[in-house]
Amino acid sequence: MKTSRIVTLILTFVALVLTIPTAAAAQKSAPGVAVPKYDRAAEATFKGTVEEVRDRQCPVSAGMGSHLILRLSPSTTIEVHLASTKFVKAYDLVFNKGDEVTVVGTKVQFEGVETIFAREVTRGSETFVFRDKDGTPIW
Repeated sequence: MKTSRIVTLILTFVALVLTIPTAAAAQKSAPGVAVPKYDRAAEATFKGTVEEVRDRQCPVSAGMGSHLILRLSPSTTIEVHLASTKFVKAYDLVFNKGDEVTVVGTKVQFEGVETIFAREVTRGSETFVFRDKDGTPIW
């Protein structure tokens, strides 16, 4: 009798462990929203000045996401997707208007506009990494 309870308990635990990653993967993006893949081959470097820092609901982050509005030239700004707000706050990453930054990432069409998915952002001597070398989010 004890053995069957232990086996049932173990099987329940294994089933639970196997379903958690599946449920988490299903929450990666909002339903009906196609999030472009990070294209390592299209990766480029963008230099600019932080115009604004925004936390907003974002399908890329599957919830609240941290974003920069980056001024690339006097007449051009672009939104930069960093990571989930939770990830950014956990590491006390703070960006301010006027920060000069270099972003390594891919420019994609998303939500009807051009945007950058950041892999890393450098400010002065600090480099903040948001995706691994293949472009997979680390948050």
